Amino acid sequence: MRKTLQLLLGLGLGFVLFGATAQAQSPVAMVLSVGGEVTLEVQGKPIKVEPFSRLLEGDRVRLGRDGKVSFVYPRSGRQENWSGVGVVLTGDSESAAASGKPSVEVKQLPNKVAQQMARTPVSDTSGKAGMVRMRAIATPENLASLEKQVAKMRSEAAANDRSPEVFWLAGLHDMGMIDRLQEELVYLGKAYPNDEIIRSLAKAYARVIATESK
Repeated sequence: MRKTLQLLLGLGLGFVLFGATAQAQSPVAMVLSVGGEVTLEVQGKPIKVEPFSRLLEGDRVRLGRDGKVSFVYPRSGRQENWSGVGVVLTGDSESAAASGKPSVEVKQLPNKVAQQMARTPVSDTSGKAGMVRMRAIATPENLASLEKQVAKMRSEAAANDRSPEVFWLAGLHDMGMIDRLQEELVYLGKAYPNDEIIRSLAKAYARVIATESK
């Protein structure tokens, strides 16, 4: 009976936190975007990777033939865009190819930008461990600084890169600007009606808005 209970508890932790040793670890990376077949190996079983999932050090992310995935590492400010068949192994501050021949494009972000992006909420219970939110003060100066950084990111980003939007929404949420956050989500939904990342952002913030706008 005791062994059965221990097994069930172990499986539960694995699925909630994407890792068998989740109790002792904090997330090291956040998934920014996913395309095609991308799964995470959890106790030998493939689990579909979703945008804004958190990853632990040592997680093995498998990319299928059409698989693409982007990570951001808050600690190092490293953004990685992986594609091609193979397995990617997450590290403390960067990933590495574990098998196959997946290729990677790396973009270096300011650490504060990466850390802000990593405050994006998740739409379920996955990956909440280790994510501590410190509220910023919503002053005109702070908002102006946020808008300036977003404008800079947008000027440098590729047309299909939604990192500026991830950073922008996380900044608004961090300052408790829930009404403005809602307005921006509506705008982005109309501006990019078929964009999966924008849809995932709307889903991720839905529970936050429902709770904090009361």
